[in-house]
Amino acid sequence: MEDWVQLTEEDIERAQKLAQERPPTPDVITITQQDLPEERAAPAVSDDVLVITTDDLSPAAAQPAAPADIRRLEQMMYQLLNSTRRQHLPGWVGTAHLHWHEELAAVSRQHSADMLRRQYVAHITPEGVTAAQRLQRQAIGYVACGENIGIVYGEAAHTQEAVQDIHDAFMNQPRSLTNHRGNLLNPIWTHVGIGIAYNPDGALVATQSFISAPGARLRGQ
Repeated sequence: MEDWVQLTEEDIERAQKLAQERPPTPDVITITQQDLPEERAAPAVSDDVLVITTDDLSPAAAQPAAPADIRRLEQMMYQLLNSTRRQHLPGWVGTAHLHWHEELAAVSRQHSADMLRRQYVAHITPEGVTAAQRLQRQAIGYVACGENIGIVYGEAAHTQEAVQDIHDAFMNQPRSLTNHRGNLLNPIWTHVGIGIAYNPDGALVATQSFISAPGARLRGQ
């Protein structure tokens, strides 16, 4: 925790400049059965034949709401994120607690659903749409933005364990402003929206969209 206790105003200015010049979109975190302890790993399952239809090639539709079970997982991830920020960021920053942004969550849900439906895992869609462009298309204003993506495969994919595994994988990365851990702890963010999607084949994708809102104050009293 001491690594963020020494946060200075120069660190905040640097984070703001970096996020404006290049939105933090680190490589996707992928968690498979091999990454889990033996007691949690499921037995191997033979692969089924993959059938691709024209529907699989079309972008997923908007996802403004999530089923109750998915919503619970999204809120669990949101609580883990804010709890971690409160542990690592000094109180004077004023952004240790990120506000939930429902429009950001809708964008995140759509991207998670699209990745599952069209079987790709990336910050950029097959058509070349970036994280920043997804926000702009929904008229979401921001000073800077960033995105985290994590995916879990296997028996635990539809459980709270998957959310905890993704969060832990993010936080186990080294200190940096441009990786998943840095996005979670970046002091310039003011709002976040989290969108989760899963399929019956045993895959869960979580997208976290962060913004620094226009006019928002980054420092506390």
